[in-house]
Amino acid sequence: MPLESASKRGEKYLHLELLRIIACFLVILNHTAGYINCFVYDKDYITIGLIWNLFIGMLVKINVPLFFMITGSLLLGKDRDYNYVFRKVLKTFGILLLFSIVANFCDQGHIYVPGFIRGFATAKVDGAGPYWYLYAYIGILLILPFMRSIASRLSTQDVAYIIIARVIITGLIPMIFLFLNVIMDTNIYIAEDFKPVIFTVDCVFYPLVGFGLDRLLDKDKLDKLKAFSFVLLFLGANVIEIFLTWIAGLDNVFRGFDFLMAIGVFMFIKLIMGKRAGEEPGKIGSFIAVVGGLTFGIYLLDPIVGNFLKPLIIGDGNNGEMLLLRSFAYCFISMAVCGFITFIYKKLRKK
Repeated sequence: MPLESASKRGEKYLHLELLRIIACFLVILNHTAGYINCFVYDKDYITIGLIWNLFIGMLVKINVPLFFMITGSLLLGKDRDYNYVFRKVLKTFGILLLFSIVANFCDQGHIYVPGFIRGFATAKVDGAGPYWYLYAYIGILLILPFMRSIASRLSTQDVAYIIIARVIITGLIPMIFLFLNVIMDTNIYIAEDFKPVIFTVDCVFYPLVGFGLDRLLDKDKLDKLKAFSFVLLFLGANVIEIFLTWIAGLDNVFRGFDFLMAIGVFMFIKLIMGKRAGEEPGKIGSFIAVVGGLTFGIYLLDPIVGNFLKPLIIGDGNNGEMLLLRSFAYCFISMAVCGFITFIYKKLRKK
């Protein structure tokens, strides 16, 4: 969840704000029983219902990649000194610690200090699972000066190279290995020591690609791109992952093309919202800007508020076909409640 405001001199980057809202919704949905149920299936054949559930399941996985891409666009555009880095790290750590304590207490009804310390160190505090992103965000901040050095020299050709390399390394090769494993009944996989970081580590890959796609593509290049082509990119990657997950088994979700789905959504929103840059946003744009500015508070509050809202809206997780629908309803209600609390807090803070 990017802590930076997607604005510059009072001008909101509406496409980034809308992406924040989409990603925040998907993060909340990711931690509902409806999402978990998307990968539960007891039949030997594929059905429309299963395809729909897997489609939603694959869609939800782009939540954090979108946040990483937004973070890259906002953070890598200019040099940051070490004072900035240390201040942001301390602030983020303080927020992480405070909300982990509150979320753990609301989930468990008490705080067991030894268990909390162990869970906090490993990002596995009961009730605070969604906060794992802040650990990754702190990691990004710590290497920010070095990532900025890369970003300052990045070209569109470099971005294309990074994306193509990832297609091969995390997409095509694992896909080939998957088919070989099924056909030959073996267990082939890429060597664990093969770690080309820029291509394979999410908290490095996505910020750099997000920065490149958002800041390096000039208007002439953007005009040649069609928003619909990125819809096809998203759908194609989603369908391929559905098929490969079905082949591998629902316990082995294939994630090799997640980044193509994230890029598809990121660029689609950028292209359809880009025409509003520098213009008055209008009522819809103003609403997007306001809600986008509340997403960090929504993200922090949902694990806490969810202890009270989920039993009322989702129930015990045994709602059958209505489970996913109830989970969607919960996401909207949670965003409204947590957004309202965040809005009031911001208003009071300004006084």
